[in-house]
Formats: sequence, C-alpha cells, structure tokens
Amino acid sequence: MTDEEFFQRLRGDAAPLRYEPDPFTLARIRARIRERVQRPLQRLTVSELLAAWFRPLAVTLSAIGLAAAIGIAAIDTNDNGTTLGDSGVEIVMAGDTYSVGP
Repeated sequence: MTDEEFFQRLRGDAAPLRYEPDPFTLARIRARIRERVQRPLQRLTVSELLAAWFRPLAVTLSAIGLAAAIGIAAIDTNDNGTTLGDSGVEIVMAGDTYSVGP
C-alpha cells in the first residue's frame, strides 16, 4: 500500500467523524477569534500580565515536580529490597504466614 492509498483510505474512514458546525457555532467562533485578535491592542492590567507569565511557569514546575515525585517513589525501595510496585501483603494468622501478591 502506497502512502497515497493509505491517506485516501484514512480520509474515507474518518469522513463519518467530521464535525460540521452550524451557522450559530461558526458565528461564535468568528467572534471569539476577532476578540482574541483585537485584545492585544488593549492595555493589559498588571494582574493579567503577571498571570500570563506565571501560569505557564507554574504548570511547567508542577509537571517537573510531579515527574520527580513519581520517579522517587518508583526508585525508592522498602526493607525487603522490592520496589514500590512489587511489594506484596503478608498476613499472619494463627502463627502461619500467608503471602499475597507477587
């Protein structure tokens, strides 16, 4: 199958998934785009300027912190030398020890 045949088949398979907005939705989209295009010409307040700078910075730092926390939790080992996902449960009943899990 060549690339052209593949893309033609993909377009045919995706045809039922296409979304055709009604005229009201198109008018709303156009109005929002016009507003966003004209907005930079207006003056921003100090809080809007700070929010525009700090939101992406906060999201980036949060993602790095979350990745670090998951990495530390995955690497950290308990007393038995197993990793976080490998730990099983031990049940002691009437002097007998039963192990549940890997």
